[in-house]
Amino acid sequence: MVRVATFLRGIAAIGILSASLHVGPAHAASNSGNDSVSRRMQMPGQRIRQRPQISIDAIRALGLIMRTENKEDPAYLASRLVVSNGVATRLSLNPIELNRAWSRAPRDHQIAVLSALTQLGVPYIEGKEDSYVKMDCSGLMWFAWRTAGVDMPRQAVSQLDSRMRVDREDAIMGDVVGEGTHVQMYLGTGLAMIHAPFGGKFVKFKIMSAEQAARVAWTNPSNIATYRL
Repeated sequence: MVRVATFLRGIAAIGILSASLHVGPAHAASNSGNDSVSRRMQMPGQRIRQRPQISIDAIRALGLIMRTENKEDPAYLASRLVVSNGVATRLSLNPIELNRAWSRAPRDHQIAVLSALTQLGVPYIEGKEDSYVKMDCSGLMWFAWRTAGVDMPRQAVSQLDSRMRVDREDAIMGDVVGEGTHVQMYLGTGLAMIHAPFGGKFVKFKIMSAEQAARVAWTNPSNIATYRL
């Protein structure tokens, strides 16, 4: 029940956060107040607007694709391109190749990647999947794929289940990649990933080494049953 409630909060947050991006700038808090008072005085959406720009752009794109079954919707495509170009710039990837890889991916994979991107900068806390607050590596995958409508298992070892395995050359954006107890999400080209690393760090990007890529498991969560449309 706790995980279901967490998931529902995450879904509700997408709409709320999308709307909050259109809120005007908040009035500055008084310099005489302490930090905790200032945080309580922030207007809705202020903290969201302080998130990484890629996360803000991903929230916008996610809000659009969640409202339509058409992944070719022009408004969504324009918004997703902003996200794709932002990721390409950050990771020094070919923006045309990345956008093509994302265009080829099914709608659920696109939703999963955008959902993961909304969590950039969220602190790593083991055993947690509290969206926009705290995440561990498998919690990030769980949140992202459940947002996409897939009955994703919570534990890393289950997310690498042999029934979901794909060959590396067949992997597409959104697929889960990992070994042992650490999992990450493939961003569609090269060896670009997003993950929540151990050690009290934050959700961030990663370029996997060729050596690691050769030994990890690659899985497609769409190979398990969806539990909702």
